[in-house]
Amino acid sequence: MNFPLLQAKKQGEARYHLGLLLTTTIWASTFINIKIVLLQVPPNTLAFLRFVIASLALGFYIKYKGYPLIPRKDWPRVALCGLTGIALYNFLQNQGLRYAGSTDAAILASMAPVFMALLAWAYLKEKISSRQVAGIIMAFTGSALVATKGSLESLTLNPTQLFGDSLILITGISWAIYSTSVKKLLDRYPVTSVLAYCTFAGTIFLAPLVLLEYPVNLAAVDLWDWLNIVYLGLMASALAYLLWNAGLAKVPAVTAGAYLYLLPVIAAVIAAIFLQETPGFFTIAGGLLALVGTYFASK
Repeated sequence: MNFPLLQAKKQGEARYHLGLLLTTTIWASTFINIKIVLLQVPPNTLAFLRFVIASLALGFYIKYKGYPLIPRKDWPRVALCGLTGIALYNFLQNQGLRYAGSTDAAILASMAPVFMALLAWAYLKEKISSRQVAGIIMAFTGSALVATKGSLESLTLNPTQLFGDSLILITGISWAIYSTSVKKLLDRYPVTSVLAYCTFAGTIFLAPLVLLEYPVNLAAVDLWDWLNIVYLGLMASALAYLLWNAGLAKVPAVTAGAYLYLLPVIAAVIAAIFLQETPGFFTIAGGLLALVGTYFASK
């Protein structure tokens, strides 16, 4: 039997698949970090601080390594990527998590690969095989099972929850636009240069949103929350985005997007380890279905 990573190894792509898996794992862990920090830091300010840290780290790194600059003719695309993948995505995610129920939010967030597949097909002319379509459906179904625990009772919406759910759904569209747009830059420039410039642009777009929450008493933020913010900046932003872009540069957008279906599965595993939440039947069954679906979608 040919497993995806073994098959990818023959094509020199195994490390990119591993990178996408690590990225998904890091992002799954941020659900806990963000929930903790939002108790003391407003959502817009959190997003801005997170990417200021990422910008500083990436700026020093590309300067030290001497990575090439991106010419002005491509700055509009850089701005689009920074707006959609950094500013808009994180603004909508942080705001949406204030109102959305965790169950339906997890389902809606896992719609991002569907939007990625459609945009990749329409914009990047990437072909989608019937096997990949089947994998996408299986992975989404498994993700939904994990999120709902096999019950749809918690999906009853009120206006406030509907507002939050709408914001979460738009994050999927925003991420799909970013992932398809950034591939054009990755074809021309090094992954690190592209990420640094997009992060700079996204941080600039986030800056005015902080004024909506002014004043913020950052002196009251304790050490543990600052460590979480640093983790979000260095690991979940700089490193994870770098691995994501590296994967996008080498594999189709549909394949990379399939890994996002593992988010609720990995989040459930993390919760079981750190929060002592025992996974139930539907969590296990949905997780297996999502893994099998991701296998087919990545072929």
